[in-house]
Amino acid sequence: MNPALKESHIPVLDGVRGLAILMVLLFHFWQGVLGYFYPPVFPGIFALWGHYESIGQKGVDLFFVLSGFLITGILLRTKGSAHYFKNFYIRRSLRIFPLYFVVVLVCLAAGTAFSLPPYQWSQIWSYVVYLQNVVLAFWPASIGGPQHFWSLAVEEQFYLFWPLAVFWLSRRQLLWLAMFLVLAAWGARAACLQVSWDCAFFFTFCRVDTLAVGALLAIFFSEPARWQPIAVWTRRLAVPIVLVVAATYVGVAGNPGRFFADTRSTVYAMFFGAVLVWSLSPGAFNPLPGVFRGSWLRGLGRISYGMYVFHPFIFHKIMGRFYAATWSPVRGHLWASLTVEWFVCLGGTILVAWTSWVFFEHPFIRLKHRFEYETGVPASLSKVGATEPGKP
Repeated sequence: MNPALKESHIPVLDGVRGLAILMVLLFHFWQGVLGYFYPPVFPGIFALWGHYESIGQKGVDLFFVLSGFLITGILLRTKGSAHYFKNFYIRRSLRIFPLYFVVVLVCLAAGTAFSLPPYQWSQIWSYVVYLQNVVLAFWPASIGGPQHFWSLAVEEQFYLFWPLAVFWLSRRQLLWLAMFLVLAAWGARAACLQVSWDCAFFFTFCRVDTLAVGALLAIFFSEPARWQPIAVWTRRLAVPIVLVVAATYVGVAGNPGRFFADTRSTVYAMFFGAVLVWSLSPGAFNPLPGVFRGSWLRGLGRISYGMYVFHPFIFHKIMGRFYAATWSPVRGHLWASLTVEWFVCLGGTILVAWTSWVFFEHPFIRLKHRFEYETGVPASLSKVGATEPGKP
């Protein structure tokens, strides 16, 4: 590996990624609980928790902010190098495509072999060209397959145009573009909410503010004189920031009006941007860097792509089994069975993702050394983006 990249690896961001995948897993686990146990087994207090647990869904937004930060950092550091586009796209392909397309092809093969309509070509073709999020946004009834892959499509579409923007624009122009995208996403959601909630949730332009917030932070992070005051004020305003986000979440959870449904996504994007700043700004009263440097969170972050890809399949097989099966020692005991199922789901996901990482993903990642990033700008900028982002 390029020495500059080794020195610029930011371990704390692996921990941020680990938090993001845990949030996503918790949300999808609870979705399965709602689907399996309700009605008629659901106690009222359980339903109340189900109303607010969707905070885990925002783990995808945290992934997007982190990806925007890391990808922009890579592009800024390598801008002007001889193989700027080639190395970026080949390295991204080696990280993303092998596992992604194997899963898509296995789904298609299973759909054909076992006559499963959700996994046949007419339902899954959009995954081949990374347009599944667009189909989900406008024609949700016409798509099957692994629908949680929608977020991977959003990132791939971002990867198509953002390297061009970084290449052609100056730092100042890129800064203005990122700020424009934050506002544009707000406007796109307002328009899409007139169509459907699906449109506002899945469509790329409705989610680009999260990626743009990460990009903004990367631009500032590459220039210490600009980054320092941002870090200082974000730490000073930590309590008000948390209170505003908590009030926004509690106030609009459930069935918000269109204005709040639109605005809250930008609020969450900015909050996760603040989390990123806090994680990169050690201080006496800031525990986050220490938390995110924890080996267990960093370990989860390292295999987070595989965890994201495989977890719905594992959850589907396990959900409800310990509650209903005659062999289960917690049969009929709701809370005990849910506790057991959560840890089995989590453990199974980690095991499968780790196996995929060691025996399938990592051999492809080792090929990246043939396409090392070349620094095209001053070395002081090289600390940004050396860590390859895991996938949400």
